[in-house]
Amino acid sequence: MITESVKADDGGTEGKWVALAIAVILVIAFFALPYHQAGKVEDKLESYQVSINEIPSSQLAMIAELRLAHEEIRNVFQDNLDSALVSEQVISNSHWPLVDELESFWLAPFIKDKSWQHKGRHLWEMVAEGVYLGVPQELGPNQENTAIVLISTEIEPIIWFKSTSVEKAIETPSSFTSSALAEFGWSQVSFPDSKHRHSH
Repeated sequence: MITESVKADDGGTEGKWVALAIAVILVIAFFALPYHQAGKVEDKLESYQVSINEIPSSQLAMIAELRLAHEEIRNVFQDNLDSALVSEQVISNSHWPLVDELESFWLAPFIKDKSWQHKGRHLWEMVAEGVYLGVPQELGPNQENTAIVLISTEIEPIIWFKSTSVEKAIETPSSFTSSALAEFGWSQVSFPDSKHRHSH
């Protein structure tokens, strides 16, 4: 009588081949992955732009307030615009909130509170459609005049500033385009997450 032993097919051989294939794929992926990574794109600033990271800490609070105020200004404008469309009124610049209206909302930096006094007593006015200019008043002898322009016509706020000594008057252009402001020596605050830095 002839007996023959047969090994049970427990899938061990196939399992080894599958494990080997996975190991090969992982090794290839490990070495190939760095070549498929998108390189970090460094945004190049224009000559008139200043990164928010380079702004003096004394001005950061004002910029933060302006970014929040920008959201409220946009909301008020949109509400006014919607009301005008419903009543079929003519769309005009008057739909942008005036400084008095922003002050009535207790909206910094337009409200004349202690913070306003500490930051230079800026005198605010709307100088163009959705454009607000703040010029400091009554600063001490060792402080700088730092005027601010907030442009709220875009989704993201556009903020310009110009600093001079107290003795010098701050020149403002007749129009508030990027080219005009840059020509008068103003600097634009550049936000890393902003997609509208180059807007006019």
